[in-house]
Amino acid sequence: MELTDAKAYLDVIKTEEQRRAERLTDHPDAAYDQWLFHDAPFINELCIIFLVALRHHIERRLIFFAACAADGAKPITKQEFFARMKELSGLKKNAKWDEIRKRLTLEQCAHYPVIEALRHLANAYKHDPNLEPDNPLLKSLGLDLNLTYAPIPESGELQEGLGMRVGLPANASYSEIATSFVERVQDFLDDVRARNAISPVKWGRVSMLDVAH
Repeated sequence: MELTDAKAYLDVIKTEEQRRAERLTDHPDAAYDQWLFHDAPFINELCIIFLVALRHHIERRLIFFAACAADGAKPITKQEFFARMKELSGLKKNAKWDEIRKRLTLEQCAHYPVIEALRHLANAYKHDPNLEPDNPLLKSLGLDLNLTYAPIPESGELQEGLGMRVGLPANASYSEIATSFVERVQDFLDDVRARNAISPVKWGRVSMLDVAH
């Protein structure tokens, strides 16, 4: 996913959210149960999956920036670029991200706490078999570690914490939260680029033999 496509993805989710809201029964109790136990968790999880993809977009951009941040913005060849990417890829995961953080001074960039919260959200969603928020995620949102939380797509406390992390009121919807995350991710990546001398890559002419099949 690229950020240029993010709005289109979110528009699809918002359209589905509106469609489900419009088809709710006129009976208030039945409509409440349908939305609370079925429709809202479905829309919430769509937004969370989108946010996981957004986190992976950040990782790809940061790896690219780190590979191009060692020559004072002087152009590098594609061979040099691929050699640096291979060097980064050869490091163990923790060592690789320590090197990327150090090389790009990420902690000083705009909205870094938001980016860290998004990282912890993605990790918890992907790796916890019960979809429960873990302590790193709860800490990043300033939530009570002693409480028992519902699964990530169903937890009102977690939703509120995510919204407040991106400056939204406590009753913000997940689609609003996802939109605000996109805006802050864009600001963060722009600041990373502005703070670092990113070398352009001289890709050269592309041969049809280089095209993947």
